[in-house]
Amino acid sequence: MPLARLLALSVLAAACAGPGRTLRGDLAFVDLQARLAATAAALEGRAGEFQVRGVRFNADCSGFVEAVYEAEGVPLRRLMAIAAPRASSGVEAAFHAMERFGTVTRDTSAWPAPGDLVFFDDTYDRNGDGVPNDPLTHVGVVEWVENGTVVFMHRGGRAVARAAMTPGAPAVAASGERVLNSPLRDKRAAASRAWRPDVLAGALFAAYGRLDPAKLPPDVSLDHAPGAAGAGGESTPSSATCTAAAPKSSCESRRTTGITAPAGSR
Repeated sequence: MPLARLLALSVLAAACAGPGRTLRGDLAFVDLQARLAATAAALEGRAGEFQVRGVRFNADCSGFVEAVYEAEGVPLRRLMAIAAPRASSGVEAAFHAMERFGTVTRDTSAWPAPGDLVFFDDTYDRNGDGVPNDPLTHVGVVEWVENGTVVFMHRGGRAVARAAMTPGAPAVAASGERVLNSPLRDKRAAASRAWRPDVLAGALFAAYGRLDPAKLPPDVSLDHAPGAAGAGGESTPSSATCTAAAPKSSCESRRTTGITAPAGSR
């Protein structure tokens, strides 16, 4: 694991500390965050709907983050329904779930930890009025932060992909071979006079969101999430299974993520 990722997790562990918290609980939460990032990364290239233990999730950005969290035992879809039952989109519902059951910050100087959600505005013309005035249109899962660049996984137009965002240089696409900001808006729409010319992640950043175990409903326990440390301190494997007939690459992916693709999807 790169040093930057270890530092991010260390900062997260320190941030978790507080009255009524235990070291074991804090470490379990940090482990959960790391597993969320790893699960998201393992789905790179996956297209179509997502399926977690028989539950289907849409083949879009909010369905992707719901599936990633569900695979690690976090019922994000239910939290979204509780926090925003009348939300107009899955991204908006996920944002309000983080507000109610965690922490949301729009501070570009704050660095997220692996597993956090990252939200964006105006990635497409959701209301069709030709004006860049659409908040909370896209969401991804933070994988790591390195040299001021936030690397995140998201469900793009074709499949799950890795992208980058550099808040300190929001209008710069790359520095040499290093990607600083990935394009998130349809370039054809961005070329329209009604749209501002930037299409890059840094310019479209809206907020970071992180769940707080202390704010979750009483019947939601992250201690019992798949892969979370059990009473003996050992990890419990994902409940997803692989059949002997499954290709090895598919089997290994399922063991890693707990997410399977419904029949007929990639």
